[in-house]
Amino acid sequence: MQQSNRRPGPGAYPAKYHRGRRPIRRRRDTPLQAAGRFLSVFVVTLALTLGVGLGAAALLGRLPLRETAPAASKAILSAVPTPAPTPEPLAVDLTGLHSPHALLISRDGTELGALDADAAIYPASMTKIMTVLLGVENLPDLDAEVTVDPDIFADLWAENAAMAGFAPGETVTVRDILYGSLLPSGAECSVTIAQLVDGSVEAFADRMNARAAELGLQHTHFVNPTGLHDPAHISTVRDIATLLNTALENPVFRTLFTTRSYTTTPTDAHPEGIQMNSVMFSMLGIKTIPGVTLLGGKTGFTDQAGQCLASLAECGGEEYILVTAGAPGNNHEEFLHIEDAVTVYGRLAQAKGAA
Repeated sequence: MQQSNRRPGPGAYPAKYHRGRRPIRRRRDTPLQAAGRFLSVFVVTLALTLGVGLGAAALLGRLPLRETAPAASKAILSAVPTPAPTPEPLAVDLTGLHSPHALLISRDGTELGALDADAAIYPASMTKIMTVLLGVENLPDLDAEVTVDPDIFADLWAENAAMAGFAPGETVTVRDILYGSLLPSGAECSVTIAQLVDGSVEAFADRMNARAAELGLQHTHFVNPTGLHDPAHISTVRDIATLLNTALENPVFRTLFTTRSYTTTPTDAHPEGIQMNSVMFSMLGIKTIPGVTLLGGKTGFTDQAGQCLASLAECGGEEYILVTAGAPGNNHEEFLHIEDAVTVYGRLAQAKGAA
């Protein structure tokens, strides 16, 4: 009988041949082998995931299909903006001034330096910033003719008030009166504005205080439109800075405030008009401030107030307001408020690197 070459299937051997057989056991990986195996699986999975993502992005037209995963990752990372370092806030030292009160702000209201800025002061002729602003807001026809009341002169002369030079009873324009109040600080012009707007100084003072309340000038109280001394006529350099900042938003006021000189319309009393010059620029003379352009200013002085100045300047493409008060100069030879402005604006230019 021919023998078959086929191997017997399972169970073909007697049980005795299974007794000594050991079960097959899988060897365990070492920790290093296990880590390698896991890493291989992770890399393969990541590659597959990126490949699917890149393909989908290519279909959407957002990323070329030929771009590799590392290049795509690089593009994504480069698109994330790096946060710029926060610049140090600009600060200007106001120590060592002649003025005991000072405040420097940018036109956006940011405070750059302060020196006893909330203490009560006598604002003197800085008051006329409010007077002229209300005149601009309530006397829109700048070419309208007005007559300067002759009855107001005696009291103003008695108080040695600064005058623009108009004659009692002279007929001029509203524009002439506004310039006369702001540039040479003419008291007769300020009183004329009050009479034109409200009929009297007292009624106009009420309007001034109402407007101050609207602007949030919590430490300001006006008694008259001139700034001539009165114990109840007070403010702070912070309030004056806020007032000026608001007034400069009015284009007519800004034009008046930044004018260096102006000639009034001819009249019988002044056939060639009156040449008016900004008191601040006259006191500044030939002085210059490297990196800074003085644009305009309103000075003030009484024996009780000392020398005061509210000014506007440009430095490094931005505008700034400086208000100082209480400088002890005599207002005839020592212009200490002007010196303080030169000092502070010079420090500003250095701080900005514009000098």
